[in-house]
Amino acid sequence: MADITERHQAREKLRQLNADLERRVEERTEELQNANVVLRYQIEQRERVERELVVAVEAAKEANESKDKYLAAASHDLLQPLNAARLLVSALIDSDLPADENRLVQRVWRSLESAEDLLADLLDISKLDQKAMRPDIVNTDIGELMRGLAQEFEPVAENAKLHFRVRLGTGYVSTDPRMLTRILRNLLSNAFRYTREGGVLFAARKRGPNLEIGVWDTGVGIEQEKLEDIFREFHQILPKGGGRQGVGLGLAIVERMARILACEIHVGSHHGKGSCFSILVPLARFTEATASSQNAEPPPIAPVSFDGLRVLVIDNEEPVQESMQALLERWGCVVTTAGSAVEAVAHCGGADIILADFHLDENLTGCQAVYAVRRHFGRDIPAAIITADRSDETRRLISTQYLPILNKPVKPNRLRALVSSLAASLNSESQ
Repeated sequence: MADITERHQAREKLRQLNADLERRVEERTEELQNANVVLRYQIEQRERVERELVVAVEAAKEANESKDKYLAAASHDLLQPLNAARLLVSALIDSDLPADENRLVQRVWRSLESAEDLLADLLDISKLDQKAMRPDIVNTDIGELMRGLAQEFEPVAENAKLHFRVRLGTGYVSTDPRMLTRILRNLLSNAFRYTREGGVLFAARKRGPNLEIGVWDTGVGIEQEKLEDIFREFHQILPKGGGRQGVGLGLAIVERMARILACEIHVGSHHGKGSCFSILVPLARFTEATASSQNAEPPPIAPVSFDGLRVLVIDNEEPVQESMQALLERWGCVVTTAGSAVEAVAHCGGADIILADFHLDENLTGCQAVYAVRRHFGRDIPAAIITADRSDETRRLISTQYLPILNKPVKPNRLRALVSSLAASLNSESQ
């Protein structure tokens, strides 16, 4: 009996264990099924989020492209009337006005200059933010590059009654000349903006495998604790009311362009005594061309007389024609204006140099207009393209035609430097 009872108890225990096991299996199966349902839901949610993220990224890209296109188009439309206004005001400045009227004109000039700087800086910052600016590294004659900038800022120094010294570099550097020019132009602009008395030195010197190009000034200087902040966007060195201000983007553009060129920027300053900004640019590899350039003395920067210089201005905007004519005639030029190549050929009796807008009517370009005028007169007339289109595509297209470019709105000192260069090439051809 005892043996039967034990076997019965064992069977009961085994049955109970089987029942418990089946229950646990059912519970675990149910848990796994629930987990699978949750997992499928999470996978579906993740896939949905990924699809939405792809859509959002595409929308953001389209929005950025649209913003850039809108900014470029709006800036182009704004730069056209601003260009005409700047040139007309410049012609007024060169006039013999009474003191009160002259002060008013100077204020208008500064306001237009600030608006131009803001538009140009916004366009460049937008390109840099979108990584749309790519360097075109070539061997660049640093003496020629610095000479052009020196000619551009000589009138600025004269108007500000500041002493401007230039020590041109010699030889070739490996860089993007357009970006390096913009960097140095911003540094020179800041030096003259924040210097009230004394002067500015623009010089280059060899530093090992590099050329250090610097701008020294006797301006307001920068406090040591503020040096780290000067390259931030919209940061201004002077407090409000401290003189003519920029928009706080110039040094930010300098820093970003220098980073793209893989060049170092050095800053030194003493508050109240002045500042020095310099950039280290790699020297080009030694060639026969660089050797002859390094051994040659740079030609002096000599002013070119514009008296009687025949200038043909081609632009489809009448206000721009009128303003260019007014300013150039103040300088002694004999100016003919035209809205197209056909009009230029019909009304121009001859030209020493040509200044043509890039975008003309009927989808024609200033390059085509220049070639048409050259064919008509049967000679290679020195010419340049003036445009408010700052896109890289347009710049590359014009560069392939071997024509110098000047961006609108045209600053009179840059225009004077350009006309001097074209007139100098004309004189060299006639010799």
